[in-house]
Amino acid sequence: MAETRTTIYEKDHWKVFAYKYDDGGRACIASVSNSEMELQIYRSKDFYELATFYNDFTNKKYDFFKFQIDNNDPWIDDSPEYDNGWLMSNISNYTEQAASEIEKEMRAGRKFYHLDKNDTIAWFSLIGSNKAFDAFDKSESYFLITSRAAFNLGRSLNCLLTSSIIL
Repeated sequence: MAETRTTIYEKDHWKVFAYKYDDGGRACIASVSNSEMELQIYRSKDFYELATFYNDFTNKKYDFFKFQIDNNDPWIDDSPEYDNGWLMSNISNYTEQAASEIEKEMRAGRKFYHLDKNDTIAWFSLIGSNKAFDAFDKSESYFLITSRAAFNLGRSLNCLLTSSIIL
């Protein structure tokens, strides 16, 4: 499926993109990465996921997704999905309170630790994540505004035409 990608925010290692797909679907991605690994938050109408990717397919051996933000208590998803190097935890399956707490920790945090049962697999910098999350929240609005602008322009023109007829 073809897509249009618009960069909404880019600072340091953090990037936020808005995607528009040919089928009309839309998504937002906030990510921090280097050439070998990536941490990403993906949101669309149907999905809200937290995912890690490693070029060496490190994730392939895990049937759980465990992470910790700074010195906070770790979080664990016992049923993540694996797809071609990506290990994905469906945030939609968490309680609303847990999802909110994870976002709060990520916004305020300095390091995101991806963990195996006992040790750190890798860590990702969360410095700048608060602004990236702000941009991520706005990216959903970005496509809503642009798609509604065309609709509203049509409504406005229709109103003008109707007003002209009445006058």
